This record gives sequence, C-alpha cells and structure tokens, in this order.
Amino acid sequence: MDSQGNVKTVGVDEKTEVVPESPDPWTPPHEWTARLLDEYTGQHGSGTETLPAGSDPDRVVAAVLAMNEDEAVRFLRAIIADHHQDYTFDKAQMARLKELVQGHEACGMEYGDWAYVTARIAGMMHWSPYAEVRAVTLPYDDPDEPCETVRAYVLGFFWVCVCTAVNTFFNPRQPGISIPNQVVQLLLVPMGRAMAYAIPDWGFTVRGKRYTLNPGPWSSKEMLFSTLIFSGASTIGNFTGLLVIRLPIFFNQRWAGFGFALALALANQIYGLGMAGILRRLTVYPVEAVWPSQLPVLALNRTLINDDNKRETVNGWKITRYTCFCISAGVFLIYYWIPNEFFAALRLFSWMTWIAPSNLNLAVVTGSYGGMGFNPWSTWDPNVSGFAAVNSPFFAQLQQYVMRLLAGVLILILYYKNAFWSAFMPVNSNSAFDNHMKPYNVSKVLTPDYKVDIDGYKSYGPPYYAVANLFVTGANFVYYTFSVVYVFVKYRAALRKAFVGMIVNTIKRRSMYTGFEDGHSRMMRRYPETPEWWYGIVFAFGFAISIAAVCAWPTQTPWWSILAVTAVGGLLTIPFVLIESIAATGISLNVIWQVLPGLWWPGRPLPQLVILMLGGAFEQEAGGFSGLLKFAHYAKLPPRAVFRGHIAACVVNCFIYCAILEVMMVYFNEDNTLCKWDNAAHMVCSYANSVYSSVTFFGAFGTNNMFKLYPGLPWCFLIGAILAVIWVTGERVAPRLRLYFRGCMRDEHFSSFDRYLWRPAAATFNCLNPAIALSGALQWAGNNNLTYATLGIYLAWYFQYYLKRNYTAWWGKYAYLIFAGLSVGVAISGLLVTLVFSFGTGKNANLHWWGNDVSQKGMDWQLYNNNVSLKALPEAGYFGLAPADYPLQW
Repeated sequence: MDSQGNVKTVGVDEKTEVVPESPDPWTPPHEWTARLLDEYTGQHGSGTETLPAGSDPDRVVAAVLAMNEDEAVRFLRAIIADHHQDYTFDKAQMARLKELVQGHEACGMEYGDWAYVTARIAGMMHWSPYAEVRAVTLPYDDPDEPCETVRAYVLGFFWVCVCTAVNTFFNPRQPGISIPNQVVQLLLVPMGRAMAYAIPDWGFTVRGKRYTLNPGPWSSKEMLFSTLIFSGASTIGNFTGLLVIRLPIFFNQRWAGFGFALALALANQIYGLGMAGILRRLTVYPVEAVWPSQLPVLALNRTLINDDNKRETVNGWKITRYTCFCISAGVFLIYYWIPNEFFAALRLFSWMTWIAPSNLNLAVVTGSYGGMGFNPWSTWDPNVSGFAAVNSPFFAQLQQYVMRLLAGVLILILYYKNAFWSAFMPVNSNSAFDNHMKPYNVSKVLTPDYKVDIDGYKSYGPPYYAVANLFVTGANFVYYTFSVVYVFVKYRAALRKAFVGMIVNTIKRRSMYTGFEDGHSRMMRRYPETPEWWYGIVFAFGFAISIAAVCAWPTQTPWWSILAVTAVGGLLTIPFVLIESIAATGISLNVIWQVLPGLWWPGRPLPQLVILMLGGAFEQEAGGFSGLLKFAHYAKLPPRAVFRGHIAACVVNCFIYCAILEVMMVYFNEDNTLCKWDNAAHMVCSYANSVYSSVTFFGAFGTNNMFKLYPGLPWCFLIGAILAVIWVTGERVAPRLRLYFRGCMRDEHFSSFDRYLWRPAAATFNCLNPAIALSGALQWAGNNNLTYATLGIYLAWYFQYYLKRNYTAWWGKYAYLIFAGLSVGVAISGLLVTLVFSFGTGKNANLHWWGNDVSQKGMDWQLYNNNVSLKALPEAGYFGLAPADYPLQW
C-alpha cells in the first residue's frame, strides 16, 4: 500500500501459491556474502543492525543478498515511491535510498562498494522497510519446524484456563489480581522444555507425515503458537456487564443464568473474529500495517527461546538479550516498591501542588490526581506512563501528545469560562452530578423495573457532566466521522482492492497473497491459506447467536438492533484497525454504543447495556484478532493452525468465564453484597459499577435529552466530517497551489518562499496523520490527564528516535527487552504487593510518613474525590437549568 492507499501488485502467477523461480537465479559474489556475514556477526556501530535472536547468519545473508545491483535499484525506486510520505519510515534512511538510486558517482563511492551497499539495503527493505520489524523477525522460514503440536495446544489451553479463571475471579476485587501475558511467556519456556523431555515419542504416520506427541526439542514456533492461543483468549472481554444484568444491586434480572451468559459471551468473543479475517488484505498483508504493539511480544518470545550470536559486540555491549531482559526485570521488580509502597509521592509526582496545597487553581492546572497534570516531570514511575514507549512510532506518540496538550488547554479555557456550568463541578471527573454539586443518584429517577420515573425526574433534575468528560464525548463524535471520512477517502483504492480482491480471488481461486510482494508474504505462500468462507461462517455464527441471545431471553432488545451493530460496527472497525495497525491506537466505540441505544430506546437502560456489550466487543475482537494475525504473519505460523487454535481458545474462554461467574455468585454473594463497597472480600466491581452508571445515565436519561441539555454535542458529528473533507481536499490541492505560487512570483521570491516556508511546512504535514493525532484529544476524563503521558513522550523520544537513529544496532537488540523486563518486573511485584498487603501478613498495613501522605493533603486530592469545585453553589440553591426547562424528550 503506498501513501495514497494503493496496493502494489507484482507480476506473479496469481492462480498458484508459489512465485515462479527465475531460470537462472542470481548468485552474489563470495566477497559480498563474506562481508555481510562479518558485518552481522562482528562489531556493530551506529549505522548497522544486529541479527534477531536464534537466526542463522548464513541463511540471513543468503536471504538479504538476493538481488543484483540493477534489480536492487529498481526495487529501491519502488520503495521510495511507496514510502515517500510514510511518516513511520526513517527519514535519514529515505535520504540514503534516494542517494543510492542515483548511482555510484552521485554517492562518491567505488562501483563495487556501491553495488554491494545497494544490494544489501534492497535486501533488507525486502525483508521489511522498518528496522523495528527486522529486529524481531527472520528473513527466512523453516516450514518443517514443529508448530501446531499436541504440547503447544496443551500449554496454550492450560494458560487460557488459568488466566481466564484468575483474571475473571479477581477482576472485581479492589485491588485486583491478574496474570500478565509476559509472565506466562516466561513460564512457557521451562514448561515446554519439560514436556519435550518427559513425554514419550508416541505417534503415527499419515501420507508420509509423522504426527507425534513429542516431535523433539521445544521449538520457537511452538512457543509463538502457544503465546498466540492464550494471549488472544485469556481476557474477560467486554462482557463484565453480565454482572450488571444479574446482580440485585444493579438490574437484578434472574433469568440471566449460565445459558444466557454463554450465548452472550460467545457472541462477544466470536462475532468480531469474522470481521478481522475479512479485513486481512487491508490490515495484515500490507507492509505498512506494522502492528507495533505486537513487536515487543515477538522480541520477548525470540529472546526466551533462542540464543544470541556469541561473537556479537554492539556499541561495546556484549551481554545477551536474555541477560538484558533479566537485569531489566530484576531492576524494576525492586524499584516498583519505591514509588508504589515506600515513597508514593514519586508515583504521581504532583510536586507543584505541594508548593501551595490550598491553591485550587494550582491544583486544577498541575494536579496529577484530580487536575489536568500540566507538569513537566509528573512521575518517577515508568509504569505510570512509560511502559508503552516502544509500542508505537515516536512521531505517532508525539502527534498524540501535542493534540492532548492542546485539548487540555481548551478544556481549561472552557472550565474557567464556566461553559456548560462546568465550574460548579471538578474539572476532570467521569462522574455525573446533580444540580446541587453532589454525585448523581440515579435511583431517584428510576422505577423498580428500571424505567424513568417522570415525577421523580422533574423533582430531581438531569445529570450534569464535568467539562473534561463532556469534551471527550464531543471529541469522540468528531473523531468518529473524521476517521470514517478520512480513511474511506484517503485509502479508498486500498479498500476497493481489498474487498474486490476478496470476491474475485474467491471466485477465481487465486492466492490470498495476490498483490503482495514483500518477503513475509512470499514465505507465507508455502502454507495452506484460511479460506474466506471459513471466516464467513464465523461471522454468520456470531450474527446468529447475537440474535438468539437478545431474542430468546427477555432482554427488551429487538432483533434488528444486531443489524445496526453489524453495520455501524463494521463501518467503524475499518478505520479502527487501520489506525491501530500503524500507530497502536484505535477508536473506542463505547461512546457510540451509549448514544445510539439512547436514541432508539430512551428511558430503557437494559437494552442499552446489551448493545454496549455486543457493539464494544465487535470492535475489540476484530482489532485484537487482526493484531494476532499479523503476529502469526511475522512468526510464519500456518494460517489454518492460527484459525483453529484461536477459535477453539475463544470457546474455552467463554465456558470458563461463565462458570467462574456462577462460582462468584455463590461464593461472594451469600450476603447479597457482591459488587457493593462493603463486601467482606473487597469484591467491589469498580468496572461493573462504572458500566451501570453509564448505561443508566444514557439509557434512562436518553440521548435526546442529553443533546437538549448540551446542544453542541450533535454538531460534533458534522464538524468531524467537514474537517476530514477540508483535510483531504487540502492534501490534493496543496501541490497545485505550490505551482500556482511559482507562476505568480518572481524566481528569487519563490525560492525564498519555497525554502523557508513551503518546504518546512510540507515536511511537517508529511509527518502528520490527522486521524492518529486527533486520537490524542480523547485521552482525558476519568482523572486521565497529562501525568499519564509526559514521561512516556520523553522515553519515546529517547528510545524510538534518538537511540533508533544514532545507535540502531543497540536499539534493535536491547530496546524491546528493557521494556519487556519492565512489564515483567512490575507484574511480579504488583502481584506480590497484592498478595502480601491485601491477603497476607501485611493486610491493612500502611506506611505513614510525609512521602506517602503529602499527595492526599491538598486540593488536588479533593478534586480527585469530587469534593471541591471552582465556583460555590449559587444563591438560588442549584446550578444549571431551571426546573421548568428540564428536557423531557422521551
């Protein structure tokens, strides 16, 4: 896919799955192979790259040096054309490519040296145009390496069961307990090797292929396959709302037993998977779809199971990847205790508010708890905002941070202008408030059957929202329409080719990889593809069981709502997965699944809850499985094995989740306190309470009333679409505008204008993806402020820009493992802290001293607890609309 969204094609026999070989394959000179082998296995400076863990240097060299200089120049010209506006492509590397294709004289190099460098770089670009991908993948594949084995399935499903059970059982608890994926990856290695040692080699042979319980040593592909199984199906998903439907303190629907829970869970888990398979040509096979969030997982897996090249020295470092990972994990395992237990003020380092704890304005602007977090150094704990610094390109994170900063300034302006009565509430809260500045008590406006009590509503009034929460709601509306219009116009050629290709290739029985010429796609042609109709069956099953779930039980939800979920979810999933594949950030659809049911069934919160679960899961599962398909693409896992493993794991996940719900109802709800703040086991269900509040506010109050109370919100949809049209039009008109200026101005004036104004502006806009940038404006409300991003942008600059550009080899070898160690160390320490201080001997123990107590002494903490606001209650005794003006649009 090029910068205009066009999918590049290659001249291959599209009715076969194998690219035809040249009759006279080119063989590189021996001195080239020796030189590249020496570069890879010896000293590494700032401009080189290292071999991925477990790679065979000879095979890497053979894969890289696969073109002569003429072929290499043609290939590099294609790379330049495809990526010249790709902001994720290294600009220094792009300048180097443009220099090389001009020939050896333009580069000031001897012909032989230029030919070698050109062929080497072209081979690396064919491997992948992105250094981060080359750092964790191999340019060759061994199709005979064991992958879909019995022991891989056993370990994968074992951890699906364990993680789902533990995460589900303890998720409602405060604090919760969960098993992070990185810890499971760490444990898979000894478990897999133990099985390889202990299990006998029992098996049978079919058509010359042997199937055995023990195919030999625990392999890298088995490790990756097991990781894919448990990581994609060990979460609790978006169906925590099942507790909200069933428990007496919420909707108390006793009919929502195991059968309904299982049907809804299967609909949640399975429905979006079909959509992910349908979108493979758009979100998996193009090289631009990097899915950066999958790269650290690959890096950790390869490091745990494979050895490094022992002779390798990188910028003076000789330690292995595994040693680096262990050191990082050990450091953060110990360091975690400092900002989280012994010196808590370092975690949310709100040092500016300590200067004047009683200064409300200072707390509003700089506070890390309830304020906006405008603080140049807001934390000493990288787990707060820095653990994802290597999960997406630096320029993506920079765009989001700048937009987040600008959005924060706008929120402050609205707050101090008292827009929408916001000064009578905290600046940054996800709670709703009544007109007396108290948390909104929704029970006062609902009947026992959870419908609106009009008389109670007229007496109590509508809910009001903090300005940050309100801003994020409007920003989401802008973002929805902007991203849909921008993506469907910008990438219309890619979308057309993807969907037309799906139909045409299915009819003509062409390869799924038709039109994709990168090295990874060529290697994947060896494996039988997953047919389109397999995913079509999954999609149809999800559709059918969703209708069954809403119709076979008294959910108050009509069957046609599933058609709406499919249409709206499918439409918004396309820009979501496209943006996620580039920058590891997507579009949260939760807001739209609050707004639409509030329009369809105002005053009826129960059907809104059902649609919120189904609609939100559609996007989450489609995006999550698309990322796993790219993970499998990088790892060269057979597509049909991935399909079988993931679908089966999702089904197992659903059964275990629903069974654990039944256990929780018996074990924790004997006194009917499950999900209450006074539950003896601390099972307070903070997320379930948040879901309940959300659906009752939108479902009971109704979207029409919300738009009546805040009339600017519906216009945000139109604003987003108009901004997208303006942006896309500007991209097309700008080159013509430059030509117009050139014709109207004198040469010397145009030269200055072009050099000092146009080119810098063009370079800036070429690095900007507006759909990615706008997502940064959504990162507010719920006390989510700049504190949770500032340290991350510093780390992203250092690791993703400075080290990646100046110490490429060091970055490629160690960067991902440092952050993997951070995640593992924090996870282990967090688990220990929870077990010791919540269950063990340290239960209810607190270390009281200034460093742990200072953060809770001032206005910042009062804002966090919704106990203070900028303005006092007016003399009338209430703020907001007069009772006669309450919206009544039901």
